[in-house]
This record gives sequence, C-alpha cells and structure tokens, in this order.
Amino acid sequence: MNNHKLLALLAGAILATGFAAPAYASWAHVAPASAPAQDDPTPTPTPAEEPAGQQPEPDMALVSPPPALSAREQGIAEVPCELGMPDGPGEIEGESYYCGVFTVPMRWDDAESPNLDLHFMVLKATGDDPTSDPLVYLAGGPGQSSIVTSADTYRQLRETRDIVRMDQRGAGLSQRLGLEECLVLAAQDEEAAGAVAAVVQYIQQSAEQSDQEPSSAGSNLEFDTQVRQLCAHEFTQQGIDLDAFTTTASARDLVELIQALGYDAFNVHGVSYGTRLAMMVMALLPSLDDAPALRSVVLDSTLPPSVYLLSSFPRDRHDPVMQLLQECEQDEACRTAYPNLAFRLGVLLERLAVEPLRADGQTIDAAALVQVLTRLTGTRAGYMPLMIAELEQDVTVTYLALLNNEVGTEDAEGAASFDMSDPVQAFLADSITVLGEGGEMGPVLEFLVSTATLLAGDDALPALQSFIDESYEGATRTKLTELLATVTPDDVAKSSYVAQLRAGQEAATPVELTPEEEAAQQVSNQRMLTLIGAAYFLNMNIHCNEDFQFERYEDALNAVNDLAFPQFTDLASLREQSNTCVGWPVAAAPIEVKNPVSSTVPALILQGAYDTRTPLFMGRRAARELANSTLVVVPQQGHEVWTSATNCAGRIATAFVLDPGAELDLSCLDARRPQWALPEGE
Repeated sequence: MNNHKLLALLAGAILATGFAAPAYASWAHVAPASAPAQDDPTPTPTPAEEPAGQQPEPDMALVSPPPALSAREQGIAEVPCELGMPDGPGEIEGESYYCGVFTVPMRWDDAESPNLDLHFMVLKATGDDPTSDPLVYLAGGPGQSSIVTSADTYRQLRETRDIVRMDQRGAGLSQRLGLEECLVLAAQDEEAAGAVAAVVQYIQQSAEQSDQEPSSAGSNLEFDTQVRQLCAHEFTQQGIDLDAFTTTASARDLVELIQALGYDAFNVHGVSYGTRLAMMVMALLPSLDDAPALRSVVLDSTLPPSVYLLSSFPRDRHDPVMQLLQECEQDEACRTAYPNLAFRLGVLLERLAVEPLRADGQTIDAAALVQVLTRLTGTRAGYMPLMIAELEQDVTVTYLALLNNEVGTEDAEGAASFDMSDPVQAFLADSITVLGEGGEMGPVLEFLVSTATLLAGDDALPALQSFIDESYEGATRTKLTELLATVTPDDVAKSSYVAQLRAGQEAATPVELTPEEEAAQQVSNQRMLTLIGAAYFLNMNIHCNEDFQFERYEDALNAVNDLAFPQFTDLASLREQSNTCVGWPVAAAPIEVKNPVSSTVPALILQGAYDTRTPLFMGRRAARELANSTLVVVPQQGHEVWTSATNCAGRIATAFVLDPGAELDLSCLDARRPQWALPEGE
C-alpha cells in the first residue's frame, strides 16, 4: 500500500477513535524510526484538560474494542442491537428484528480451538406468510460490515422472507482487525511503545513535510512493514490466530449460522468481495453433512476466487474504457461518426504524452486524459467519443465540460429509479421529466429537495400545490398541477417513499439527552464511522492468504504489457501492491483456493459495464465457471449494481430471488444504454 494511503488511514483511525497526536505522547516517548525507545527519565506528559463546556472525546477502547477470544459456549445468544438498526415505521427491536452473537471455534478443524463471537442481525419478514429461506447479505471489502448496511435494498423481498446480515470474522462487530483496534491494543502495551513511537514520529514528520514526496520506495516499505509487524504482534498477543481469518472459515461460519437459526434453505446476495465469499459457500456446501440448501445466489460485481488479483489490477481502469469503445463500435451512429476510435485514442495518448495541450489553466497530457476517461459515472460515457475527436483537433470544449462536471451528471436511468406503482413516486418521476426538458439538473434537484420536505410534513398535497403555484409559471405550472391531481391523500398515506421521508425526519428531530446519553451517542456515532470503512488488516490478511503470495510484480507487469493502452496503469502503485504482504505473518492458503468454483445452484451475476474495481471480465469468468448462471451486464454502471429495490437492477434481482427458475425481464436495461453525443450537423 502507498505510504501516503497508509498515513491517511492511520490519521483516520486516530480521528475516528478520539486520539489526537499529543495523546500518543502520554504512552510512548517519540524515538527515531531506526531505533526503539530507550528508558527516559522525562516525566510522562499529563493530558491536557478538556476546555469547559466541551464534550470529552470518548474512550478509544469503547469506539474500537479490540478483538478478543470468547468465554461463551458455542451456539447462539440473543443480545441487544448496537448499530445498523432499521428505522422505518413499525420497526421494533425484538419484534420486527433482533440481534445475536454466534459463538464459533476459531478453527473449525480443531476441536480444542478457542472460540470467537460473531455478530448478526435478523430482519423478520413483514408479510403474513413468509417463506423459510432467508436472504443473506454479504458485504464487500474484504472487511466491510454487513450489519451497518441499509436494508432498504430488500424492501420488497422482505415481504416474503427474513433478511440475515452477519459480520464475518475480523469485520464490523465480529472481532474487527482494523488499524483502530491495533492502536487500542498498542496504547495498552508497554512493550510496543518503541514501535508505536516510531510510527507516531513518522506521522509527525510527514505532517510537517506534507508537500514533499517520501525519499524512496524503500522508506515506504520500511514504514508499512513496521506498522504491519506491530499490529500482527498485538493481535497475536490477544490469542488471535491470523491464519484462521480466511474466506473459507467465514463461509463455514455462515453455513453453520443458517443451520443454527433453524432455516433449512437460504439465498445469498454478495457484493464485490462478498461474491467471493458467496462462491466459497457454493463450493463448501457439498462437503458438509445435513447442511441447509442454497436456493439461489446473486453475485453483484463479482470477484471469483480463481482470479489472480495482482495481475488483474492493470485491467481495473483499462477494461471499462475498452468496453465503452466497443459499445461505440457496435452502435451504427457512433461508429459512423467516430470510426477506428480505439486506434485514434492510442495515437492521441502517445501524442499528449510528449505534446500536452493547455486550456483554461489546465495541462492536458496523457495522464490527465486517462483521469477523465475513467470517470464513467452518470451519463458521461456518451460524451467520450466526441471528446477524443475534439482533442485530436486541439479542441478542448467537451474535455473541460467533463472535467468540470458540466455534462454527463444525470443518472443513467433518470426517472426509472422510482417505483412507478407508487403514485407519489410516479408523480415525482413524471415531474422530473417535465423539469428536465431543458437539460439542466438544477431545477430538478431543487424540486426534489423541496418536495421531500413537504411530503414529510402535514397536509402534503395542499403544501405541494402552493409550492407549485409559487415556484413555476405557464405551461410548467399547468403540467405539474395536472400531475399532482393524480395523487390522493390515501396515496400519500400508503406511500413507502413518504414513510421513509417521515421516518428520516423523525430520526433527525433533536432530542434532549442526558450527559450519559450524549456520551453514549457520541461513541455510537464514532463506531458507525469506523465500521463503514473496511477493516484494514482483515483485508490484508485475506488477500495475503488467497492472492498476493501466489504472484510477483513481474506477473502483473506482463499483464500491463498485454494491454491495448498500458498508459492506464500506475506502475509505482502496482509495485507497492506487490509488497502488500511484507511483514505480515499469514501463511498462503493451499493453491487449490484458486481453483474455479463448480456449482449448479441458480446464480444471477450482475456486472456493471464500467466497473473499475471488479471489471467485466470477472463476471464473465464467473458465468463460465457456474453452470446454472445468468450474466446481466448493466449499461453505464460502475461498481455495485443492486443498490435499490426499485431501479432496473433491483427489479431484476428481486424477480430472480422470488423465482430463480423464471425467465428474467431485462427490457429496463435498454433505457440505460449510452446516448452518444455526435458532432454538430450529424
């Protein structure tokens, strides 16, 4: 990892856990990075008192409790929910949802292994006659929390089945292996003072010289290695066996949890790394006796175990642009307007590398062009061929418009993200169409913000009519009034969209808290901020166990040389990635961990056409490996596809889980395809 990135993570960990740099001085004297701290007669500084009226920072150990072994017996125990509770109407802990601890052996192959507590949450089905096969959500990372993720994505599915969210071992609430937890342990470890002091000194020096690059790659590696060795030591001292924190172990944890909860079948939705965990579950199940049946799997932004990750990194930014060029070639209008576009882009990149353009204070060289080309959010893709053609003629109009977010900011689906069966959402969608006719997003955003406030209040329909009368004129006012007339008070009362708005408003209403409640809330807020990020050392542990120790930098360099546009690769970053495991003591898994997964379980593979983290080739590989799979490529979509219950991908995924054997209706994908900006006169 780039040492600037690691510094940023450390700084974030310090902030998230309430430690400031001076606080370190109270438990570690600063020593040169090359030598451990020596005995020092200087008195330990006393932490400064908090200014009057200022809330003291919460205890670091409360925000990021370090991983620990469990004294519980193996099995399930219901516990109060800590974070990630659903806040919609009718949500009551113990009735509509509950939380628990699942205590498992640290090593499933060792009967004498100590135990670990893994946290989970069950959101009970909202319908009257639910099925007995829940949907299990597996977060990405590796190292992200499944529990703190919003459950709104599954709003329709929850009518028929429970939703289960489990934080895998080493992530979220389940003995998290993060930088924050390492710092908690190091703060309590006198023997670690020298190593921690060296890290603190490095942070301080970097802060003082923030405008300077590190002197050499060697110093980066030395710093990274020191942090890894420190944290590996701290976790091991807690009794944590790093070799037990693997995808295979987490897959077994999940299957055993489903069985312990009493389900005889289940469905899985994995996102990013969560798809690798899901595929490992698919591979594991046939070897287990009396295991619950896996009914269906949704793989969203797929990372198959068989992918050699280091060698795939060069394709992360390269492949989405190649996909865009291929889409232009397949479209008659785009192909006619921009023939031989891939060849022309290669020539342009080579020219800009030696002869950059200057415009509007910007230097447009090959690297700058790559940055713009690979930002394929919204509807930016449709402008890329025109930008390339203009830059060939030293024209920078479209380049600057993309750089400054003046074009391509619209959602690729537009109004299609709304649930048109809800009259309130249908009104909003149709109103957006009216207001967006001029091509400006400002009026649309103002309308959505204003209507959200009014819908959350009392007498929503009269308030909306007054807003329309005061804010719009002429034909626009007439059209919006006609659309609003289709909505009844009963529609507003039954709208799930309005219910969410009102729940959010209620949650945001200030409540007077006691000092104790305020302190607890501050801890909860900072815990949530920490858990949103991936557990850094679990991420490293899994990739070192399953990926990086099977590859060399030279293997990745060969992959770069095979690219049509090697300019898309940052070789320095690639070199640093190849050193990820230096100083981290986890063993490599047996090479069989890279075997293709074979399964006949119905699988829906959702892949964004412009995914820059798990590129399209990974989804295609999974489709070839899994005999009963359907690959759905979502146009103008990046990483993570199923993010809404009502957008195109959400409707496809929901239909699949409801009936994995039915033919899927993919017609909504057509509205997402790029609309190519053509030269004037064409």
